[in-house]
Amino acid sequence: MQPPSEKLLSDKYELVKLSVHSSTQISSRTAAVTAKLATAPAQGSKPVVVALTAKAQAANKVISIVEIAKRELVAKGVAVYQYNALGSEMTEIPRDGVKGSEGVEEDEASEGEEAAFETMRQRDVGDTKKRLIPVMTTYLSSTAIKELRTAHG
Repeated sequence: MQPPSEKLLSDKYELVKLSVHSSTQISSRTAAVTAKLATAPAQGSKPVVVALTAKAQAANKVISIVEIAKRELVAKGVAVYQYNALGSEMTEIPRDGVKGSEGVEEDEASEGEEAAFETMRQRDVGDTKKRLIPVMTTYLSSTAIKELRTAHG
């Protein structure tokens, strides 16, 4: 099933997007999440949905932030609903080794060892390569969200 778009969520809910990087402090994001979800929505206002997004390198921080925030919110008597989404993002990363004129990396050459296979030279290859990087998004809300439940369980 296709996940709901941010526009669809923004129409029905107050969507608060927070990104988490490897340099993000857990305490600051936890405080932001609990501040948004601890207060009950005013009469006639949209329910709040907090979306925490991180690339693979910082996914462990998202998990820590979510678990700490949930523990604090439950202690305050706030019901918390959690929905996890996994996706990917196309990004360019630098290539590791610079190929020599023979097509073999220069630091791999050893004096007493014959190469069993000849490495083919790569032609017209740039300095970067494209990769799909995993991205984790965790949605937290104080109300159940039908669109996220059907998409992410």
